[in-house]
Amino acid sequence: MSHVLFINVFGHGHINPTISVVSELVDRGEKVTYIAGEEFKDKVESAGARFIGYKNFDELGFNNGDISPAEIQPQLMEITRVYVEIIEVIFSIKDKFDYVIYDSLFFVGAEIARILKIPSISSNSTFAVNDKTNYLSTFFTRFGPVIKELLNNPDFQGTIHFLREKYGVNVPNILDMHKMKSDLNLVYTSRYFQINSEGFDDTYKFIGPSISDRQEILEPELISKEKSKIIYISLGTIFNKSVEFYESCFEAFIGMDAKIIMSVGMNIDIDSFKDIPDNFIIRNYVPQLEILKHADLFITHGGMNSTNEGLYYSVPLIVVPHFFDQPVVAYRVAELGAGIVIEKAKVSPALLKASVTKIFSDNAYKENSEKVGKSLRESGGYKKGVDYIINLKDSKEAAGELIYS
Repeated sequence: MSHVLFINVFGHGHINPTISVVSELVDRGEKVTYIAGEEFKDKVESAGARFIGYKNFDELGFNNGDISPAEIQPQLMEITRVYVEIIEVIFSIKDKFDYVIYDSLFFVGAEIARILKIPSISSNSTFAVNDKTNYLSTFFTRFGPVIKELLNNPDFQGTIHFLREKYGVNVPNILDMHKMKSDLNLVYTSRYFQINSEGFDDTYKFIGPSISDRQEILEPELISKEKSKIIYISLGTIFNKSVEFYESCFEAFIGMDAKIIMSVGMNIDIDSFKDIPDNFIIRNYVPQLEILKHADLFITHGGMNSTNEGLYYSVPLIVVPHFFDQPVVAYRVAELGAGIVIEKAKVSPALLKASVTKIFSDNAYKENSEKVGKSLRESGGYKKGVDYIINLKDSKEAAGELIYS
């Protein structure tokens, strides 16, 4: 048995794809220590891992997608604080690890592996990035001057010096994140859906989404077919406070021959909605994967997890991207003909209704979503990902580079 250190950052979209990977590693006899935000303790421990928590980024201002350059610097300083906390936790652990798996946005992960003298594996919850497919470029173009100011800030430079002197960590330049890679790079999508997939070497393994049976109970009324179509609407776990958007959906789809299932998240009081149309079912939470098995259309914010899950079940999408990687994901969906993009600022009841009508009247959207879905289902998922991890471990062991704890 070998011991893996798993390091993750940010929210559900980064954590969820890894949980099945962790369960499979444990099932195959690996010991897993998993570092993540405190709110994920139950989820990680239920997968069989030892959990070590830290205070996550809950208070960051990314929640609305409208954060300005003036607001970004304190957010980045908070990220820096948390990253330092994670690094200090890692080097306080007495166990010896045999390899490390880290979220690709924890950009010191490969450096940690170098210091520990163990193989490194990156976990990519969105598209893989390089010079030609750098979805981070828009973010860095917008916030580049502020980021450079931060990098030259005496407090930040002091942190860099502290990490180098105490732990030997050479912090990479955040602006070069798209150039970083590891011994193995797991990407939770298919080569077909990946942008410019031919630009990535064989260390990149496109394993598709980590779809597993969550054993969630589905209310029969959610999928009963008293209407000709089922439309599922969800803005994910972060961008789900858009009351105006939900009310636009009421106006757009009232009287339509479709059942509308709307998941609004835990931060909205459903009783605050007035005049909910009869063809709407609104919940704070629904079992998304179970709904998608029956849905005819998915209206989403374009987070990679939600997008992959919808397309995995060959559901056409209407994507309303908010921030970060979501616009890139959205336009890839449109490029492959599997859905329509509506810019957040242009959302209106008329445009929503016209987009739904267009998808339901043109079978090409369904055919193209089926093509993407087939590529995702055939990529192997979490079991294939663990195969690659074990193969890397075995090859390092054979080369005498891996000595078990």
